[in-house]
Formats: sequence, C-alpha cells, structure tokens
Amino acid sequence: MSVSGDPPDPRLLACVVARELRDGEVVAFGLHAENLLRAAYVAQRLHAPNLVIRHGLRAERSAEIGPAAWTDDRASLSRGRVEYFEAHDAILDVANPGSPQRFCDVFVVGGMQIDREGSTNLIGIKGPDGRMAVRGPGSIGTTSIGTLARHVILFSPEHSARRFVERVDYVSVPGWRRRAAAGLGGGPALCVTSLAVMDFEEGRMRLRSVHPHASVEEVHGRTGFELLVPPRVPVTEPPTRAEIEALEAIAPPGPRESAGEDGA
Repeated sequence: MSVSGDPPDPRLLACVVARELRDGEVVAFGLHAENLLRAAYVAQRLHAPNLVIRHGLRAERSAEIGPAAWTDDRASLSRGRVEYFEAHDAILDVANPGSPQRFCDVFVVGGMQIDREGSTNLIGIKGPDGRMAVRGPGSIGTTSIGTLARHVILFSPEHSARRFVERVDYVSVPGWRRRAAAGLGGGPALCVTSLAVMDFEEGRMRLRSVHPHASVEEVHGRTGFELLVPPRVPVTEPPTRAEIEALEAIAPPGPRESAGEDGA
C-alpha cells in the first residue's frame, strides 16, 4: 500500500545498495553521501570484508576505506579518510590493478535528471527558451568514472517526474543508447530510488521491485516516462535482522532521517 509523502526508511535504501556490492570490489561515490557510505560499511561487515570504499573520489590521497574500517584499533583513521576535491583528469591516472583505465568496479551516482536509458544530468536544467535556467554542480569526474566503471548504480532519494524524465537536458554519465552510439557496450545496471528499484532491459528502465510503502501505480504516476513493467512486481525485501544490527553498529538509531544523497 502506498502512503503518499511518507519518506522511505533510509535503512532500506542502504541495504538495497549493500546487497549489490561484492567481496574484493572497489566501490566509489561522491562526498556527502552518508547513506551510501552506510551501504558500503554494511557490505563490508556482512559479506564483502575485502570491499574497498572510495568516498570523495580522491584515491591517490588516501581516500580509500578498506577492511581496516572495521578494525578494533581505535587509533585507526580509516573511517575519516575523505578528500573533498578532485581534479577531473586525475581520475584517469588512478586505476585498479586489473585494468589500466578502471577507477573502480562499482560507481554509485545520481543526477538532477535521470532518463529512461539511464543517462544522468548533473550539469543543469533548461528553461522554456532552451537555455540553461538552473545550474547544477557539474559533472565533476562522473563522466569518466561512469564510463569506465564495470558496474554503475543510479541512486536517487527523490522519485518524481521532474527527476525521471524522457530525455535529460545535458549528459553527465551516458546511458545505454548513448554508450552504444560511442561504440561502448553496456550501461547502468540498477537504479535505486525512494519508491522502487529498477533495472534495465534492452537499454530501457524496467521496474524490478517496489518498496513496502509504495505501489506500482505510484511509481508510474511519479515517473516522467513509460517504465517497462513485468507481469509480477515483488516488494523490495526489507532489511534483515543482520543488516539492521550492522546498521546500528555503524550509527545507533535516532530520529528518522532524510535518505537524501545523490551519490556524486
């Protein structure tokens, strides 16, 4: 059943992302993305002890948070290693051992706009005259990282027709069709929002599950394009007891908080 306007439990969104992360991977996302950091910590704690976290994107300056994040050594600074600035070209100089051009295995990113093929826009919004009316933060390094990463997860705490549009005004991270036009394979794998989880079928966004507080009808009504919908849409699996315990170990429960991060 949908409860209009009822914010999602941020723990659910963190757990959905955590379940997608695998042991031995490197996951990257931007600064000011506390719920994504929780997701990575939960994955480290429960099933991916060798997951490396790049939070803030400046890897060569010790922004990596490896398994030591869960060390018993209270002197460890691993939780606090966050770099606030990133030069765009420097991203291409930092690579995983397995690839000369891969900054991370998994990149979690959001946008001011996201379209049906998974392209994102952090640049700005056009007005009625076709000129930029609202300026965004800019692509920063998301274009390079999103193009080179093996696995891209889109993350949006807002699910509305103004966020999910037929075609983005500007492109930060290219989606399926734009990647194919540039001779690149693949595209974003998943999109996690405050209402649902979507994947992609033949380059088009498809509804995979709806959160317990939402419904298929609400997702349809708050999406600015026609989603692919399978005959049966399950409810997103709520946090397990182990996931809740891991989240509480990271931060004790307090007043209900906003789930708001865009990941970049």
